[in-house]
Amino acid sequence: MRQTVPVVRVLSAQRVRQWIRLRGKSQEEVAASCLCTDRQVRNWLRRDTDVPVSRLYSLADCLECKPEDLLIAIPASRKKP
Repeated sequence: MRQTVPVVRVLSAQRVRQWIRLRGKSQEEVAASCLCTDRQVRNWLRRDTDVPVSRLYSLADCLECKPEDLLIAIPASRKKP
């Protein structure tokens, strides 16, 4: 039997950067559209991170893409008791 590794889907900084460039948006435009700060957008652009669902959908709407276009799957860490 093959054991599957659980994964978590998180916002991909690389994909967000690609979509922002593709759509020609500024960080300020993205922040205004997502009702968040410029600092939060900079964080999204620097590192893969968990993002609230409401922000994910706002970000996808702003960038005219599907939410899953902005996500990557990473292995979930298993903590041992």
